[in-house]
Amino acid sequence: MMDQLSTAERELASKKAAADLDMMMAGMASDNAKEAEDNARKAKSAVKTVLSTITALLDQLGNIDKVDLSKLNQIEESLKSAKGKMANNELDRKLSELNDVARSQEDLIFDYDRQIREIRSDILNLEDIKNTLPEGCFNTPSLERP
Repeated sequence: MMDQLSTAERELASKKAAADLDMMMAGMASDNAKEAEDNARKAKSAVKTVLSTITALLDQLGNIDKVDLSKLNQIEESLKSAKGKMANNELDRKLSELNDVARSQEDLIFDYDRQIREIRSDILNLEDIKNTLPEGCFNTPSLERP
């Protein structure tokens, strides 16, 4: 029984160390998810800016009574500038990357939560084993808490 108790205590210590590592990794994954969300907000803001510029250009085009070539050239340059900004930002690719990162981080967090639940279940099993052993026939060191 002492060997079983020693084995159980070693396993408990190992599980606690694994749980601590999992908690650290979950924190890192959470930080990465927050950063991905911030990047997504920035990308969304850039898209809104480009969209408002294009909308303003379309409004100007719809309100032209006489064709003023200088104004038309100015509008054309603004449109080229807006298209250039949109192309330079590669928003579709960035958004796709951010969505992929967010999905992988959600999977990691789910896996960490599952591992933590398993470790807690193992700790409860070890405590049950300790509590079922008779008192006084051996030294029972205290179990670590999660």
